[in-house]
Amino acid sequence: MNYVTTNIRIPEKDYLRLKEEAAKARKSFAAVVREKIGTGEKTRSKAEVAKFMAEVTKLGEESAKYTKGFDSVKALREIRYHGKW
Repeated sequence: MNYVTTNIRIPEKDYLRLKEEAAKARKSFAAVVREKIGTGEKTRSKAEVAKFMAEVTKLGEESAKYTKGFDSVKALREIRYHGKW
């Protein structure tokens, strides 16, 4: 991967927060910035994906008991056309 050196201006509080995050993770400031803007090439293992999907499924099943019989289309129409729920 080719890198380009550039200068940017960010608020001091963001700079200090990112510097602290880099120090805690024992990474360079540049590496943390690249991760934040999405250029870090992180891949997830099948086990990580399976764990995440299991958590999503569990949350979906838990919240399903609260939405049984709920008509989301009707609710969205009421909000859109009547400004109320």
